[in-house]
Amino acid sequence: MPIQHFMYIPTIFLLGFVLGIMFNERRRGTIAINSIATTSQKEQLNHKTSGSKLLQTFLVFLLIFVITHMFEIPWGSKAVSQLLGGLQLFDKSPVFSSSEVYERLSQFPAEGLNAYKRFTYTIDIVFPLSFFAFLLTFARFVSQRVSIPKYLVNILICLPFVWFASDLIENAVILSILSKFPSESELLASSLGFCTAIKFGLLLLSIFTPSILFIFARKTKIN
Repeated sequence: MPIQHFMYIPTIFLLGFVLGIMFNERRRGTIAINSIATTSQKEQLNHKTSGSKLLQTFLVFLLIFVITHMFEIPWGSKAVSQLLGGLQLFDKSPVFSSSEVYERLSQFPAEGLNAYKRFTYTIDIVFPLSFFAFLLTFARFVSQRVSIPKYLVNILICLPFVWFASDLIENAVILSILSKFPSESELLASSLGFCTAIKFGLLLLSIFTPSILFIFARKTKIN
């Protein structure tokens, strides 16, 4: 199983669990607010990022994940991997030295190489963009409902932007390496594995930071 699936599948279960808690509490809170809240409090609640918007962005992300990772669609990762003769894409099996990068590249068929280049600026942007939309909505949703310092709110909101930027940088590095091949760029090739590692690290922070803040705040509230 590719490294992406080891991370994305447990992540979806975690997010589903957190969202389930959120919507259960939101339903109970809405009933209470409708019975006791003032008009100004209701207006303030209505200006927050809504639960329905959060659910919509999650379902869009989930749908695109299933389509792009479970099915062999044109220019998708599975189709590209088939054209590469079953070889893994760099972000699914990262390498950390230029010699390993170009050893794998030398095994890529020409048709697969061209398909991989198209993949970096098509499907491999659509999926991260859908995830970014969800993560940003998730961060806004949590920050509006948990009492945390302003600097933590800023970090929470900035994390999805930084992660998405790192994903685009990784794509740009891969596209540049593929486009220049058979010419070699040792600097880009040797940095590729680290770009992938940083991207996944930032993604984990973007997911777990709001999740942990929400769960901790809920536990504190219960206690």
